[in-house]
Amino acid sequence: MATPDRLTMLDEVGNRKFIIPAEVKGRFHRRRTVIHAFLVGVFLALPWIRIGPTQALRLDIPGRRFEIFGQVFLSHDAPLIFFIFALFALSLMISTVLWGRAWCGWGCPQTVFIESIFRRIEILVEGKYLERRKLAEAPLSLRKIGKLATKWALFAICCSLISHSLIACFSGSAELWEMMKRPPGENWTYFLSVGSVSAILLFNFGWFREQFCVIMCPYGRFQSVLLDANTKTVVYDEVRGEPRRTPANSSRSGDCVSCQRCVQVCPTAIDIRNGLQMECIGCTACIDACDEIMKKLKKPIGLISYRSLAAKPRSIFRRPRVLAYFSIAILMIGGFIFHLAGRRVFAATVLRATETPYQISPDGKIVNHFKLHLFNQAQTNQSFRLKLAKNVLSAHTLIQPAESYDIPSETSKTIHLFVSIAPEDLKTRTKEPLHLVIEEVHSGELQESDLTFVGPLNF
Repeated sequence: MATPDRLTMLDEVGNRKFIIPAEVKGRFHRRRTVIHAFLVGVFLALPWIRIGPTQALRLDIPGRRFEIFGQVFLSHDAPLIFFIFALFALSLMISTVLWGRAWCGWGCPQTVFIESIFRRIEILVEGKYLERRKLAEAPLSLRKIGKLATKWALFAICCSLISHSLIACFSGSAELWEMMKRPPGENWTYFLSVGSVSAILLFNFGWFREQFCVIMCPYGRFQSVLLDANTKTVVYDEVRGEPRRTPANSSRSGDCVSCQRCVQVCPTAIDIRNGLQMECIGCTACIDACDEIMKKLKKPIGLISYRSLAAKPRSIFRRPRVLAYFSIAILMIGGFIFHLAGRRVFAATVLRATETPYQISPDGKIVNHFKLHLFNQAQTNQSFRLKLAKNVLSAHTLIQPAESYDIPSETSKTIHLFVSIAPEDLKTRTKEPLHLVIEEVHSGELQESDLTFVGPLNF
C-alpha cells in the first residue's frame, strides 16, 4: 500500500508498479459504460460525418479554415474561435467546481479509450484481473509471449483506427480516404503523421496509462484551486467507517472491514480512505466496489459515495465563485452570438492603386484607380454588383469591367475600378462623401466602403 508521501504507482525505491485494476460492477459502472460507448462512437465517427458540404469537425490549420458542426470559421473569425475554446475551458472549470474531476473519469479521451477498449482487450486476451496479475508475474514462456503478442497486435490495430480518425480532423476525411488508396510514397507527410500518432497512442494507451494523468496532465494539479467543501466528489465516510475492522481485531465498530476492494478496482491504485488525492480521477469505481461489499455484509450502501465534504452544502446561488464562472460563461455566449450574428457572407476591402494618385483621361476627366478585393465567405457561389451610393449632387462616374461578378465559395477576386469626374465639377464636390456600395445579389446584403477621391490642386 502506498504511503501519503509516495505516489501510488511507485514502490519503495521509486520504480513504477504496473497497475492492474480489478473488474467492478454496479450502478455507476453501468452509467459510465453507456457514456463511454457513446463518446467512443463520437470520437471515432465525428471527422467522417458530413453536415451538408462540410465535415462535422475539421481543423485545417495550414488553410486557416475550421469546420465545426456545419459552421465554417476562417482566419478572420478568430474571435468566434476564441469564444468556442473559452466556453470549453469555462465548462471544464464549472464542472470541476460542481462535480470534481467528473471530466477525467467520465469524459476524458484518455480514460474513455483505456477503459472502453484497451482494458477490455486485456480481459478478452489475458482473462480477469487475478489471471492478468499472475501472467505479469510469471516467467517468460510461449504461452505468455503468445498472449502478449495477441494483445499488442490488437492494441496496434485500435491505435491505427483512432489515429486515422484524429488525423482526418486536420487533413479532411475525404482527402485522407483518397490518400489511403494510394501508395504511401505519394503522401509521405500524412503517412508518417498517422504512423507517428499511432505509435504515440500505442505507447500511451498500452503502457504509459495512468502516468499521463498523474505526471503530465496539468488538470490534476490545479483541481485543488477549483474544489471546495461544497464540491461533490468521491468521498469516504470516516464517521461511519472508522475505526476499521481488521482480521487481527474484528471487534472494531466501524463499517469498513479493510477488504481493500476499493484499492483493487482503482485505476490509479489510490486508497480513497486517505482522503481526496491528486491521483483520483473521480471514476466512482470504488463506490461500486464498496457498495457490493456492503450489500454482502447486509449494511447500508454509501460508505464511499459521491457527495460534498460539507455537512450542509450551499446551493449554487450562494457560491460566489460558481456564480462568477456562470456570469463569465454567459458573457462568452453573448459575445459568440453577437459575432456570429454579425458575420457577413462576404468581405470587401478597397485600396487605392499604387500608381499615380490620379490620371487625366483623353476627354479631360480626372480618374482615380481603385482595387476592390472581394472574398466570398459563404458555402455557395455568390454574385455581386457594384455602384456608387445614390446622391443627386454627385457628378462622379463609376467605371468597371462588368455589371456583376460571380465568385465561387471561399474564393476571392480582385476587381479594378475607376472613378471619374469632370474637372469643373471637382472643386464643388471635394467635401462630398463618396461611398462604394457592394451588394450580394441573392441575399441582398450590402456593404459600403469609403472612397477618397484626389485630383490636381489647380482645380
